[in-house]
Amino acid sequence: MPLRLVTLLCLSLLLGACASLRNAEPPEVTLSNVELLGITMLEQEWALTLRARNPNDFPLTLRSLDYQVFLEGQPFGRGLTNAEVTVPAMGDALVQTRVVTGLFETLRQLQQLDYKSGEPLHYRIEGSARVGGSPLPLKFDHEGEIGLPAP
Repeated sequence: MPLRLVTLLCLSLLLGACASLRNAEPPEVTLSNVELLGITMLEQEWALTLRARNPNDFPLTLRSLDYQVFLEGQPFGRGLTNAEVTVPAMGDALVQTRVVTGLFETLRQLQQLDYKSGEPLHYRIEGSARVGGSPLPLKFDHEGEIGLPAP
């Protein structure tokens, strides 16, 4: 009988933890910085700094982010992080990640941009965050602008 009671207690604690995270608001993920790391004959490697903002009154431990970035409505790159980052309650944290893009696709996309020097580019970042203690990912989707340096 004690084993059944322990099992029931563990199950209720687990369900309670899942229920509280089920009501968690997803993090707001924005693009903080983009830096070109290198170019090869077929690819470019970009360092992206993402800012994850936690709107909840409890900390979120981000185990991973799976995301896609769009520039001016066109897909730019897809990324996946695996570094665990704890975002404090009602706070934010920076997440460093890398994206690899194809040279010809990026050149085609840059040619199509109607970019004017000094004006910001519109971006969108969407994806999901795997959060410690939750079996289900939290979806996020954010639009913003990022300034590019004048030539």
